[in-house]
Formats: sequence, structure tokens, C-alpha cells
Amino acid sequence: MSGWTSMILAVIGAGGVGAYCGGMLSPFVNEVVFVARGEHLQAMRRDGLIIQSGLKSSHFQGTFTDDFKTISQADLLLFTVNSYQTAEAAKSMLPYVKPGAVILTLQNGVDNEEILTDLFGRDQVISGIAYLNVKVVRPGVISQENVRTFVIGHLSENTQKHVEFWNNLFNKAGLNCSQSLNIVETKWVKYLWNVTFNPLSALKMATVGDIPDDAELRRWAEEILRETVCIGRALGVDLKQEAINEVFPIGERVRSHKPSMLQHREQGKKMEIESLCGYLVRKAQILGIEAPVIKEMYNSLLAIEEGQGR
Repeated sequence: MSGWTSMILAVIGAGGVGAYCGGMLSPFVNEVVFVARGEHLQAMRRDGLIIQSGLKSSHFQGTFTDDFKTISQADLLLFTVNSYQTAEAAKSMLPYVKPGAVILTLQNGVDNEEILTDLFGRDQVISGIAYLNVKVVRPGVISQENVRTFVIGHLSENTQKHVEFWNNLFNKAGLNCSQSLNIVETKWVKYLWNVTFNPLSALKMATVGDIPDDAELRRWAEEILRETVCIGRALGVDLKQEAINEVFPIGERVRSHKPSMLQHREQGKKMEIESLCGYLVRKAQILGIEAPVIKEMYNSLLAIEEGQGR
């Protein structure tokens, strides 16, 4: 992977994060294949991809498809499907991923890597985190505001060269990217924030700032954080107190933010309940750890989705 202009990039799950990254990276690769579906896919096929950032609007072309066969020549695969779609999407693309292609996952949760490495091996998958305020404002149109920072890292020592390549490519495209020597721990640090605010915001239809302002919600959030830390440490993740102490101050800095699960509930879409709650419930049961608040939140969110007809 000495140069990137001859590379073909495939974005698996070209929603907000995937479409934004694919569009920004497109001038620095030979071709981008955007794998999407529904009205979003139809709009991009018709009009291309439009990315709005501040007052600027940019237009991008590429191959827009729902056919996994089109990724067979891809050298780079950006995997950005919602976590509940990970197993299905990974199995669908498995026959078409060529040997030597590198998969970078930029997903919520800490369980997607296990699914991907089980199918593709640890030497074909690297992991990352996207700190983005990005959303699909209407089919084919992505809005991105404020922070656009990425952290990526290896799951196998053999893939460090791939991490360096992706890191350089992201920075070339103006996507502020850095490398982590322990991406699992780094992802768990973000996971602490996600689990503390994301499911609770969806359950209570609250913005991030609403949670610490309400005494009862604040108590719930603190208990969710405590339970998550307990489970993570029992799994061998070195969660430092400094990172734990930062969870609520970070929330204060993005008080008006609507986390992804809240957005999905408002839109009547499926939420990432399993990755952000169910995973912890199952691990707690295996480890013999009590996690009553997370379990209650998990069951309540499942009931909400069932009531939405899902």
C-alpha cells in the first residue's frame, strides 16, 4: 500500500459517518463504492452525495449500490453499518472481500471487532473511533458540524502498517486522525460515555444536557457508568479513573447533542440496543456481576422497539 491514488475504497453502510468519510476520502483514491439502501441510496444514485459543513456544500460522485458484488476489487473497506447489522453485513460481504483487503470498523460499541475478526481474521481488520456530529438530513444529503476527529489502532501487530496507511489517508483528506497503541482500551473509554448517555437519552427522550440537570436521571447515569466500569474491568480492560472522571464533563460540553439512539427513536428506526446495552447484560451474567440499572434500561428499550412494531 505504497500509494493511495490507485486504491478502491468501499464504504459498507454509507449512512451519516460512512457517507461523510467516503465523500471526504474520494479525491484521494481511485474510486469509492458506497453500499447503502432505501431512499438514501436512491437519492445518491440520482443526484450524487451532498455533504453540508457550515455554509459550505460539496457534491461527490461514486458508485452507489446495494450489491455486495461491487466491492470485489476494493483494497480498503470502511465498515460503518449500525451495530445491530454487523453480523448480517459482514456475512453478506464475506464472499466478495479479496485477500489482502483491509477492513476499518468505525462503529459504536465494543463487540463489532469480535464479529469481524471471527469472519475475516485479526490480520484483515483494524478498529477506530469517529468523534463526529454528523447526520443524514434528508436522503442523499449529509450534514457535518464541529468536531471531526478519528482515532484508529491495530488488533494485531501484523496490521500496524495498515493503521499507518489509513491514518495518513485520513489526514491527507483533512480528517484529523491519530493512532492508538491500545485501540480496545480507547474504544472502551468512548463506550463509557456512550453507555452513560446514549440509551438513557433514548429512553427518556432527553438531550445530553437534560440528564445531569435532572437529579433522578443523574443518579441513573452515575449508576450506569459504575456498572459499565465494573464489567469492563472484569473483562480485563484497564479503565483509568481519569477517563471515568471525564464522562460527565464531556457531557457538559455537548449539552444540546441528541445521541444517535435518541435520533433513531424519534425517526422510528431500530436502535443499537444490543451493542450498547445487551452486550453488557450478557457479559454481566457470564461474569456473575450485578447490573440492575443497565438491565432495566435494556428491557425498557426493547419494549419501546416492540411497541414501534420492530
